[in-house]
Amino acid sequence: MRLEGSQETLLITLYAKAMDNRAAHPVLHDRLADDLVRRIDYDFERFGLGPLDIRGLALRSLAIDKWTRAALQSRADTLVLHLACGLDSRIYRVDPALDVDWLDIDFPAVIQLRRELLPQRLGLYRTLATNVMEPDWIGRLDRERPVLVIAEGLFPYLDEWRARELVRRLVEHFPQGGQLLCDVYNRLALRLLRHARMIRATDARIGEWGREGAGGVESWHPRLQLVDEARYAQLPEMAALPWTQRWAIGLYERSRWLRELGRVVRYRF
Repeated sequence: MRLEGSQETLLITLYAKAMDNRAAHPVLHDRLADDLVRRIDYDFERFGLGPLDIRGLALRSLAIDKWTRAALQSRADTLVLHLACGLDSRIYRVDPALDVDWLDIDFPAVIQLRRELLPQRLGLYRTLATNVMEPDWIGRLDRERPVLVIAEGLFPYLDEWRARELVRRLVEHFPQGGQLLCDVYNRLALRLLRHARMIRATDARIGEWGREGAGGVESWHPRLQLVDEARYAQLPEMAALPWTQRWAIGLYERSRWLRELGRVVRYRF
């Protein structure tokens, strides 16, 4: 099966997690991603991922995993919506209780791959084969519960108006409130991403954004409130990394200009 457009980028993050797992000191310990990369017939080296690319993508997932566990510990009745889930094994890494209602959502071709390649999971775990921008799927969800929306690596591939509309629909559908976990980028970062080797190796299109990029998500809806952003240097898993990687990540976090290029953030609504 051939993945088209932004769908192919799921292989970038999958490969990064596999390479992190093969490192002397993994941060994410995603053995399932490693297994999938060994089984999929694809030239992953064409992405040209360097050590910092690999660590950065693994740390992004680690931070979101930690927020996800915390949200479910706080409210076990939370509905989890993992948008554009790709082949990510977050449900297996987080390993929530079987009565946690978790919905992985992606294009039909991607969901078919998940069903073929990933192990079955018992309990209330489900998948939904649809484009997240389709207007009807949100309206079918239970609105009388809090929600945790995970949008990791999604916004760069949407135009700004489409991302705003998706967030608006989600916030307004859940009067009980919830959280949005996502990564946001300014316009310069999105321009640089268009020319990155990993993106040029796919048919993906980076969306069109205004001057602020996705850094102004909090202004998209009056109920949205920025809670915090991930600081990788504060994660205990950083201690085992090579000093060169610790130094580079520390430098990134000490520079406000660099952080504004791309951040992993948590919003409440």
